[in-house]
Amino acid sequence: MIRIVSHSIKKENGANVNIIIEPVLSQAVNNELNFTGVYTLYKDTDKKDTDLLDMQEIAPEIGDSKPMIDDKNNPGFLGRITFGNDDAEWNYSGGKLPPYEQEQIVAFIKNSK
Repeated sequence: MIRIVSHSIKKENGANVNIIIEPVLSQAVNNELNFTGVYTLYKDTDKKDTDLLDMQEIAPEIGDSKPMIDDKNNPGFLGRITFGNDDAEWNYSGGKLPPYEQEQIVAFIKNSK
């Protein structure tokens, strides 16, 4: 999955919440975008608006842009999921999602490939 998606997961209390799953890409010398194996997770506002995109411009390296927001300072940041080379192993870091929710996100990502 190499596009940003919003996905609904169940909390341990049974409530549904939406999260944004953003693949982290790197730019190769020939200007191709390559997937890094990392997905960054954010809270989805459920408003179907562009709050997250309003916070950080898409290409801050072009022109007079706002500086990049560090994820630790972003109140919507939920952490990162990093997959190994074979996608069988994964690691969650940088956030406080419980294992139950992490596993739902991993299952969704694997099923979307």
